[in-house]
Amino acid sequence: MAQALDEPKSRIPAPKGLGSIRRSDFDITNTVRVSSPAAVLLAVEQLYATAWAGIDMDPVRRAFAQFDAMFSGKVPGYAGVDTLYHDRQHTLDVTLTMARLCVGYERQVEAIWKLGPERAIVGIVFALFHDVGYLRRDTDPQRNGAEFTRTHVTRGIGFLRDYLPELGLGHWAGVAAQALHFTGYEKPFAELVLPDARDLRLGHLLGTADMVTQLADRCYLEKCRDRLYPEFVLGGVALPLQNASADQVKYASGLDLLRQTPQFVS
Repeated sequence: MAQALDEPKSRIPAPKGLGSIRRSDFDITNTVRVSSPAAVLLAVEQLYATAWAGIDMDPVRRAFAQFDAMFSGKVPGYAGVDTLYHDRQHTLDVTLTMARLCVGYERQVEAIWKLGPERAIVGIVFALFHDVGYLRRDTDPQRNGAEFTRTHVTRGIGFLRDYLPELGLGHWAGVAAQALHFTGYEKPFAELVLPDARDLRLGHLLGTADMVTQLADRCYLEKCRDRLYPEFVLGGVALPLQNASADQVKYASGLDLLRQTPQFVS
């Protein structure tokens, strides 16, 4: 079982003299350290308390502890995260964004469309483990998690199928099997179908959190060029197969990846 997180600190204002300079390991408000699981957990707890009075956050706390242990390489059978771009900070930043989107959504929609507390908690668990498929298991022959770029979503779904029951949320495994695909490219969105429209919206919120968080990262351009591109090379989604023609090159270099980013986002 994962150990509890260290006691979190409250929001951290920018040091005097820095003014409005954005710190590279803080969220877009420059107050939450998104490299710290404890800080992000505290922010999520405070935010959820404003939307769902009396909400039981124990599953979220346990999920944060599990995430911290897994991505630190402290869970038997798993290597810690070794992908340069899809790292701990990325996941924590996405998780904070997901919490904000869920609360904002809940405050604006009619009662029939509201997520409710349990679905909102599930959304946080999905966000925490949306990239867990990049982690190598002891039985994997791959040498770096980036080699799972094409299949990491499906791998993450498999993990959640086994892990959700530990949180008393096993009945959400079917939703996870669809919702996590909103963060990847293994299935077209048109093929993602869920009987409850609120679950489908949860998937859209998750995919949106993943996208906007990356774009809001103060170091996005550098990370895209220097970290994401090498992952794409290892994952086989940047360079063509050997002897393939030049027009089959998807991303020819880190700079080429940057050049194509506006088209990708649109």
